[in-house]
Amino acid sequence: MVRDWLETFLAHARDSYEAPLPRYVEDELRGYLKCGVFAHGFVRAHCDSCGHDLLVAFSCKARSVCPSCAGRRMANTAAHLVDRVLPAVPVRQWVLSLPWELRALAAFKADVLSALARIFVGAIFARHQAWAKGQGLGESPTGAVTHVQRFGSSINLNVHFHVMVLDGVFSRDELGRPVFHRAPPPTRAALDEVVRRVHRQATTWLARKGHLRASADAPSQETPAPTSLDACAAIAMGRGMVRALRDDHDAELDGAPDVQPPPAADGAVEHDGFNLHASVVVAGDDDLGRERLMRYGTRPQLALDRLRRLPGGRLAYRIKKLRGGRAKHRVMTPLEFLARLAAIVPPPRYPLLRYHGVLGPRSSWRRDVVPQPREPRPCAPRHAPAGKNRARQGGRPRLPGDAATAQQPVAAMATSAPTPGSESVVKAPSVLGRAASADAPATATAVLLAPNILSTKHWNRLLGGSLYAASPRVDWATLLRRTFEVDVLRCVGCGGRLCVLGEVTEPSLVAVVLESLGVPTDPPRVARARDPTELLEVVGD
Repeated sequence: MVRDWLETFLAHARDSYEAPLPRYVEDELRGYLKCGVFAHGFVRAHCDSCGHDLLVAFSCKARSVCPSCAGRRMANTAAHLVDRVLPAVPVRQWVLSLPWELRALAAFKADVLSALARIFVGAIFARHQAWAKGQGLGESPTGAVTHVQRFGSSINLNVHFHVMVLDGVFSRDELGRPVFHRAPPPTRAALDEVVRRVHRQATTWLARKGHLRASADAPSQETPAPTSLDACAAIAMGRGMVRALRDDHDAELDGAPDVQPPPAADGAVEHDGFNLHASVVVAGDDDLGRERLMRYGTRPQLALDRLRRLPGGRLAYRIKKLRGGRAKHRVMTPLEFLARLAAIVPPPRYPLLRYHGVLGPRSSWRRDVVPQPREPRPCAPRHAPAGKNRARQGGRPRLPGDAATAQQPVAAMATSAPTPGSESVVKAPSVLGRAASADAPATATAVLLAPNILSTKHWNRLLGGSLYAASPRVDWATLLRRTFEVDVLRCVGCGGRLCVLGEVTEPSLVAVVLESLGVPTDPPRVARARDPTELLEVVGD
């Protein structure tokens, strides 16, 4: 569909509006047409045992349009956050939706987006600080990761925030070690207080910067002509055509009226267009749940299995399944679909992932809070007498995860006994490797890993660290194996291991390799620009 209508869409934007589409939008759409096309180059992997070759085409690395690259970014970001950023403490998701009149501002003005995100996170942190002071903890920081989503469930421009907040605060004990204090879940009154604070501070900031003006204060000159991006944003923010269709590939347009949007979720509060809910929380020992939650925050805007072409040329995107084999769909012309995609593409220098509090890069708490990988455990003597073991460790039996055997910081993760009206307190050692004090009493119970050390369950899920996200950019084969449990470097011919030989980018060499494999050597043809009125003849007005 993009190959058939992209040139028509770009030409229509140039001819019909004051300014054409921004270069970053056009580059992302054109780059998507090159994604996964072998004619533009590939990486070659080879099996030395049987001679089997595996070719992997280059990706476009787009941030929004390409479902494949956006899916890879989703899995990569979630793996990095779970392995390298989020400690093993409860995480609560706070979701804030903006009023309709602020969505376009936040979508294309980076300063507005940053201010709204800062105000929202500050309101959440203020709630945690107030609770901490009430518990006598003083100034106790917390941390959060913000995912900025520019889209809704129906390919519409809807900027909102998914903030993953550590569900509590940190303090330090007498030895300077971080201690995590679990905060109580927010009540409906607390949510209402947060959303009202966000509304008040956001309105004040926007008015001070001149983004909110009364009609009497508006300039007398005429409103400037809308650009093509303004027109795309207006289309993407509009309701459009929503219909109930039979959920099969041969469905025709049904004469049923528009499907009404579902009611607001339970537990959500709203004030003057700002909608907030915080009912999703993941336990501290649920590393897989945290990774799934992070994937949800960075999910792609488009799922290809929901998109289909209707007879007559229109496109239908499934929004929600209904009863009786029917589903709610957004029905669009190809140009409307491209306009919605163009509006959702994030501008340059528009970060979609932000860190706050103790997780911020400049925080003095960060190195004491973020998780560290488990180090290889050296082999212990097989027949060492038990008495010598006790003597070597100062009269204390060697325990799994001991600093003497694991060479990593560990300590008893003491939890205060829960009493009515109190919260559990989890004590954790510093990640710097400070050993427990020699004067500290020995712990008779099991020694557990601290929240800033990856748990044994988490480490085993990563196959002993072989699937660990050692850097923010996880390699292709590791990420596929972690996400889909598929080892793509295992030879399908003999079961051996494939070796990556290198990139093939020279056009002549690319053509030779593809011809030998019977693969087309030319990229798919992109249709020329046409008169948009031809589209009306195809799909109707």
